Amino acid sequence: MGKVVLIIALTLLVLPGLAQSRNCLRINPIDELTRQAILIARVKVHKVDKANYRGAFSQLAVLHPVDVIDGDFTLKTVNVLARSSVRCAEDNYTRDDEMLVFLEPEGSLFQTVNFQYGQFPIVNEIVKGWRDKSNQPIDKPYADVKREIQACINASHTPKPNGEQPQKPQPPKPLEPSPR
Repeated sequence: MGKVVLIIALTLLVLPGLAQSRNCLRINPIDELTRQAILIARVKVHKVDKANYRGAFSQLAVLHPVDVIDGDFTLKTVNVLARSSVRCAEDNYTRDDEMLVFLEPEGSLFQTVNFQYGQFPIVNEIVKGWRDKSNQPIDKPYADVKREIQACINASHTPKPNGEQPQKPQPPKPLEPSPR
């Protein structure tokens, strides 16, 4: 009888986890992706290998930059860890695909910022699944997307105008003796 109760309890604990939506990662807006990335580039996937990087990633993709929008322009190849073991992550690369990627460092390699939401397929000069101002997916020409990314980069590097300056801290007032 105890085994039956245990099996039922385990089933009730496991089923809700399996039934959850795969869309459980937060989708970063474009300006946030831009701020987090140290390399933003249009790339061609040259090679994809199985890997085991600290148990956290199971794919190593070799990318060739086609157009570096921000980051190290001297890179000829970029090694990116993918297929993360993070729940709901579906960051994946396929050989010969052309993509727009936002990358951040992972050890001596790179990983995709915001997992699958930091990589965008490019088909016939159209960026698929790009995000509009309300963070909804749209298809948009690569040239327009590049201008939008450059505007985000420029905005993050431009200092804010000197409007109202914060007040300088005032020295504390001496305590008044309390009447006795």
